[in-house]
Amino acid sequence: MSNVKIEGLRELLANLSKKEEEIKNAARKANLAGGKVVMEELKRNVPRSGYKGPNPKPRLADNVVMSGNRGNKYTGESYVAVGFSRVANFRAHFPEFGSISQAPQGYMTKTVHATEGQVQTEMAKEIRKVLS
Repeated sequence: MSNVKIEGLRELLANLSKKEEEIKNAARKANLAGGKVVMEELKRNVPRSGYKGPNPKPRLADNVVMSGNRGNKYTGESYVAVGFSRVANFRAHFPEFGSISQAPQGYMTKTVHATEGQVQTEMAKEIRKVLS
């Protein structure tokens, strides 16, 4: 039978607790970095209309927004949401999915597929800053 004696267990646990908080902060920063990539790409991909009527609607590209960090209390996951402000949100689905008078353009889907790798890269950079 062998015995193992660990000294400094309290200090070790305290350091692990600090590291856990640093990792959570890094995850929040990583979410924001990834969300920013998607937001900028979505602004570029949003279709622009040429409507210049008496009361022109706000352009979708000018109303792309990103939330702060949000969390799911059941799973513990954190995330950011990228989308449109309340002023333009109700109109965003028409060019994406189409309507009776226009074909679907799929700009949101294209944005997600185009940014997937870059989002992972940016998020990994933020997390590596803490772990190194």
